[in-house]
Amino acid sequence: MPELHDRTKRFDFIAIVKAIWVPFVSWLSAVLIVTFAGQPGVVCITPVAWLMSLWVGLRSVAYSRSAQKSSRLTEAGLAGGIFGLLQGVLFLVVMPLMGSIQAEEKQKAILMSVVMIVFGTLVSAVLSMAIAASLERRRTTRS
Repeated sequence: MPELHDRTKRFDFIAIVKAIWVPFVSWLSAVLIVTFAGQPGVVCITPVAWLMSLWVGLRSVAYSRSAQKSSRLTEAGLAGGIFGLLQGVLFLVVMPLMGSIQAEEKQKAILMSVVMIVFGTLVSAVLSMAIAASLERRRTTRS
């Protein structure tokens, strides 16, 4: 059993889940409420929602039980990346509700969706890791 506890101290998957769920449920709720109120285009402000990755990074560091700083930063990056991926999938799901897509626009719509998912995953991971590194740096300075 001590071996399991040691692994948890190196990498904390539970912290990743805890870091993601409140920000994502908040974004999901906002998008769904506004979408069903007749404005599905709200999902297009996803770049603004990527800033929520800062919240994810802070939550990740706060919840992490990992002993090493590098593990906490990796967890924050993964949490941010997963968060961005979830936002991209939400964009993909809501996009058809914005109106019909013409046959000649289908390829562009698919490309835009892929770009949003990939770019959003990367941007969210970087933002989350950056804020986590900043917090870790402040903690080290205070100690």
